[in-house]
Order: sequence, then C-alpha cells, then structure tokens
Amino acid sequence: MTYQESMRKTRTQMFLVAMIVCLFAAGMAGLLNFFKYRANAERLSLDRLVVTGQGIEASIRSSLAVGMQFSDLGTLPEKLDRELGTDDLIRTIEIFDTKGISLYSTDRLRAARGTYAKWLDAAREAEGNVWAVKDGHNSAVGIAVRNNFGLVVGYLALRYVEEQISTPIKEVGRQLALMFILQFLLTAALSSLALYWVMRGITRDMTDIASMLAANHGDPKQSPQTLRGPFAKPLERFFAQVRSVELNIGMLRSQLKSGAPK
Repeated sequence: MTYQESMRKTRTQMFLVAMIVCLFAAGMAGLLNFFKYRANAERLSLDRLVVTGQGIEASIRSSLAVGMQFSDLGTLPEKLDRELGTDDLIRTIEIFDTKGISLYSTDRLRAARGTYAKWLDAAREAEGNVWAVKDGHNSAVGIAVRNNFGLVVGYLALRYVEEQISTPIKEVGRQLALMFILQFLLTAALSSLALYWVMRGITRDMTDIASMLAANHGDPKQSPQTLRGPFAKPLERFFAQVRSVELNIGMLRSQLKSGAPK
C-alpha cells in the first residue's frame, strides 16, 4: 500500500468514527429526553387524577356518619357528576365495594355491567394505597375509600382513555426525532469540517516528511542540509544520532576483529 493510499484509508476511517460518535451522542440525547418527558407527562397526568380522587374521598369520609352505608349518601351521584366535568381526562367516576359490587357511577350502563375485574384485582393488591391500571379505554387510577375508623369500605376509580395521554407523548416523540435528525446533521457537518482541517494539516506535515526522506533517498548518511519545513531540525537530529550509532558499531566491530576490545 502506497503512502497516499494509506492516508486516504486513514481519513476515511477517521470520518467514519466521527459520524458514529455524532450519531451515538445525538441519539442518546434524544432518547433520554423522550423517556424523561414521557415519564414526567404520565406522572403528572395520573397525579392530577389522584388529587381529584382524594378530594372526592375526603368528601365521602366527612359525609359518612357512624354506621352509615354508601346507599345512604343521596348527594354522592351529584357530586360525582360535578367532579366529572372538572377534568377532560376523566371519562367516568366509579365507586365499588371491597367485593367488586358497583355502588355509584357517572355512567349508568357501566354500573349495570359490574366492576371491571382488573380494577378490583389492582385495588386489592394495592392494600389501601393508590393503584393504577393501563388497559386502553378501561385505564383507571384509583384510591381506597375509608370510613371514620380508617377501615377500607370501598374503592374509587377514575377511568380515562390511555390514548389521551399517549397521543401527546407520541407527538412530542416525533418532534424530538426531527430535532435529533437536525442535530445529527449539524454536529456531523461541524465535526467533518473540523476533522478535515486537522487531517489536512497532518497530511501536509506527513507529506513534507515523506518528501524530505525521499530527497535523501532514505539514507541517513547523506547530509540533510536540503531539508526544509517544520520537521527539518528533528530529522537532522535523527540522522545525527543514526550516524553516531553506526560509527560506534563500526568501532566495536574493528575492536572485535583485532582481538583487543577496550
């Protein structure tokens, strides 16, 4: 392989490495931003529903007297209807007991069909804590409803459509993807220009060295007086050291042949 071919191969490899580094950096930045946004968006949306649910649960607890049952809360359906209109994300608000029997719902048809099984399982597994189920149109966030003694007497579920949260997130993902492409193209262009400028200087210096060595036919015994450029003095010192070493080797050979080393 000639010197020119070797330099062209090196330049190609350097540009390839630069493109891979730019692609990795821009891609990781885009992915981290997307996942961070998605986690925050989902958390804020669900927290908003939890706050609404906690307000309803507090109202129910304050309305429950000692020994009073859910069926005695005549104003509860009206309150649920009012809360339903406060947030566009909420589709229905449903209350069911610990056995899964539907007690109240803003959707009478859903109340007639009974409690969604996944909601009841999630509510029981949560053991009185906030629970959530992601299942398309049956997604819900729920909390436990307690009486005045702190005992769980039922569960409150705020149903939403998962697509309402995922659609804005996907739109942001598309925008981040476009930004990633633009960022990659920009960084790739800038790094290519910088690398081209650096490699141009290195190539020029290496060409000068090759020319200097060719001018002396690669023989360090020749006088390097004709050498020019930034590498002239280093090459002169190199040639001087080589001549000194060869001179010492010649003296040692002469001493060994004469049989009288000193």
